[in-house]
Amino acid sequence: MIDIKEFGIHEGISEVILSTLSPEGIPNAAPIGLHMNDRKFFARIYNSKTLDNILGNHAAAANIVDDPFLFVQSALSDIEPGKFELKEGFPFLKDTLGWIVFDCRCRKGENISVVELSPVRSKILRRKIIPVNRGFNAVIEATVHATRYVVLKEQRYMDYINYYDTIVQKCGSPGDKDAMKLLFDLIRLYRLKI
Repeated sequence: MIDIKEFGIHEGISEVILSTLSPEGIPNAAPIGLHMNDRKFFARIYNSKTLDNILGNHAAAANIVDDPFLFVQSALSDIEPGKFELKEGFPFLKDTLGWIVFDCRCRKGENISVVELSPVRSKILRRKIIPVNRGFNAVIEATVHATRYVVLKEQRYMDYINYYDTIVQKCGSPGDKDAMKLLFDLIRLYRLKI
């Protein structure tokens, strides 16, 4: 039995980077909110490469990471193949603190699907004491709103992103600030595509 609490995951929503593999063997990574309710897991996933991969392979891995840059990069662009390593035929991020592989069962929706996740194996690679940092947390919140902004194109999400940026600039580490710069750069690229 996997002790999920060993990974810092508790009831509620934990932000992780989900790695998947396409039927052609191409790894993908995307941040998701891992919902845990009464020791059952699920995620809400928009129509995307991630969902296509889950529908094709019925498996995904939650990568527990503490790198804000990786969260932003995986949310709004593709992670280069060199940042993955394959173990037992499954892609994991090289910079992960630990991972949990899930069998997936999907209830397909029109735009968003609910994926039920059953943990099958896990590994803790590095244990770190990570104090709560408002800057890091603000990067994660801004990233969530950025994914909504690029899909829905509603100004309120940019307003949220700008608010969280003020927290990052006040409380964040240099890495958090670099991640916010990348977030704004990637949003600008999306605007140019529109």
